Amino acid sequence: MKEHQSHIWLGLFSPDAPDTYFVQKWVDDETPQSQFGAEQEQPVFDYDFVEISFPNEPRPVRALVDGHSYSESYVDALVQKAMELGITQANVFVLAEKDQFQRPRSVSGPSYKLWYLGEFACRG
Repeated sequence: MKEHQSHIWLGLFSPDAPDTYFVQKWVDDETPQSQFGAEQEQPVFDYDFVEISFPNEPRPVRALVDGHSYSESYVDALVQKAMELGITQANVFVLAEKDQFQRPRSVSGPSYKLWYLGEFACRG
């Protein structure tokens, strides 16, 4: 089994949150591809190595995470970390290979909160 590290974020976005937050639009190598990239101070990254799910309704963390790539290898640790941070429900899940983001962080706006939970081992 091959193992690699990935960054994981959970988010809670209201219906008023920007619907283009994760939408990729390439302009040039210095202009952020998305609001997500801009807030992570990572203007360019490869979307092929980023998995994003954004169901409309918030759901318990385990229910949101189950079924995503490699989730069986990190779901328990992720749920524990979310509980430590007081996150019980979310409606955004982001998984990115470690080398795609240099300084991942938690961010928020008037209608959304995106928590960076850390690096997790992914086996598959």
